[in-house]
Amino acid sequence: MGNKLIINEQFIEIRCDRGDAATLELVNKIPYVHRNRVNTVFRTTVRNIDLVLKLFRNIDESNIDKAPPAVQRIYDKEMQRRSVTKALLEHGPTGDPGFLWPHQQLGRELAEVNNRFAFFYDTRTGKTPMSLQIIVDDIKRNPHHKWLVLCPLILIENAWLEDARNIFPELRVVNLHDTSKAKRLAKFKEDANLYITNIESFVQYREHIEKLGIHGCFVDESSAMKSSSSKFAKAAVEFAWNVKRWYLLSGTPAPNGEWEYYRQLQSIDFYGVHKSWTQFKQYFFENVSRNPQYEKLKVREDRREELLSLIKSYSLYVDKEDVLETPGRDFIEVELTMPNELKEHYNKLKKQLYLELGDNIVITAPSTAASLNKLNQVTSGFIIDTEAMKYNKIHGIPQQEVHLLSEYRFEALDKLLQGLGDEQAIIWCMYKKEFEILKKRLGDKCALVYGDTNINEKNAAIRAFKEEKVRYLIANPASADKGLTLTNAHIAIYFSLGYSYELFKQSIERIYGSVVKQPKRCKYYIFIAKGTIDRVIYNTIRSKGDMSMDVLNHLKGGL
Repeated sequence: MGNKLIINEQFIEIRCDRGDAATLELVNKIPYVHRNRVNTVFRTTVRNIDLVLKLFRNIDESNIDKAPPAVQRIYDKEMQRRSVTKALLEHGPTGDPGFLWPHQQLGRELAEVNNRFAFFYDTRTGKTPMSLQIIVDDIKRNPHHKWLVLCPLILIENAWLEDARNIFPELRVVNLHDTSKAKRLAKFKEDANLYITNIESFVQYREHIEKLGIHGCFVDESSAMKSSSSKFAKAAVEFAWNVKRWYLLSGTPAPNGEWEYYRQLQSIDFYGVHKSWTQFKQYFFENVSRNPQYEKLKVREDRREELLSLIKSYSLYVDKEDVLETPGRDFIEVELTMPNELKEHYNKLKKQLYLELGDNIVITAPSTAASLNKLNQVTSGFIIDTEAMKYNKIHGIPQQEVHLLSEYRFEALDKLLQGLGDEQAIIWCMYKKEFEILKKRLGDKCALVYGDTNINEKNAAIRAFKEEKVRYLIANPASADKGLTLTNAHIAIYFSLGYSYELFKQSIERIYGSVVKQPKRCKYYIFIAKGTIDRVIYNTIRSKGDMSMDVLNHLKGGL
């Protein structure tokens, strides 16, 4: 057996001749090792340095002095990282927290010894101030270092810039987002300690970002990497390889299942997980779908603990209920009875997958997904004619695209709002038609945040609501779900629901948090039409939440 070890701070490489069975036998004892096709070059994470040295050179802590000095330094650094991390997770932080809460100080100290880590901190636990403190700590020691934050567009102004101005005014920050490409490119020429841009623009402007010479990066809402095939997830993994320090932030990192951790883990430690998504999937999961055309993944029971331990080795979850005094909350189901005619429309669409509205208008639901979507619309009192939308786009001849069937749900909302008096409230909606009708009914009392509002309009709407210039904020969870603090209100109304647990979880947290910011008990009114898809959607959301929390609870540390 003749082999060569190459050890640096990014990976460990093992080289051998083709057909070297003895070396291959040892390599197979290393978890998730990457290998070439002919089994002559293998790579693994530096975290396995003690395992590799023991297997291939019979070196351990008792004789580490036999290793070359450079290898000794890497070994000692890894042993220190493990030791300090273990102590912090078991006993909590030891340093002066300043203005930080203990769990924020814990993250700060973990970042001192872990250059790459995932802070899966619950919403409202102060991820942004903690992250800014980590950045400032580094810049004080290394003034020439540059940092990057990738976050949802709506959080640039409403979270990161706001907290930077209020907490660290000395920090030089550049917002790389602007209204035109020329203006954006001009901002890359500005000197700063911290650059902030939106996740949606990262792929397009990655070339320019790489020229900035970024030392460290925070990905705020790393659930944006949950899809193994997304362009952003793949680009982020590649970009992370050339960044010294890399941190993930999210309260809902894998809302649909454990498989959504793959790209996030890969970005933290490329050689610490399987080389490909397919290998990761086949090793940890089984497909339990009865339809061979679809995947329904489930963790293999014999490898569940292994997967959870792997995720935990790179991350920490903090539940706000464990670290903050919160006001408590109530979820109140508002049962609605559909008018008879609307109920007939609903049942016909459900059974026959089409609906006749007179004047030769027939609206069809050609697939299961389309049917569920149409049924959801009908419970809100309208239906969208997608064929008319396609026709209008092609021919430019206006056909009616949305048909209002009943205003029973809007009338129920009027009644609820009257009962709330002058209280502010967020009204969550899923469809453009709902926004249009509610705007007509509520007028100047409301501001809108949804797909048709640009970022400046969204920021103005949020500002007006926070300053209590409007009583109601009508928002789509996809447009205003993450990172916003709207604790000036303690009431949220779910006029309609979607299937995303992540969006639901994020949206309910906008009004919730520490009693310091939210002293009032929060109330959530869920509109549910009896005997309809509304109940199915709500139950589905809650079951997804239970599954996601099982994993996150495993990732808790000591505080």
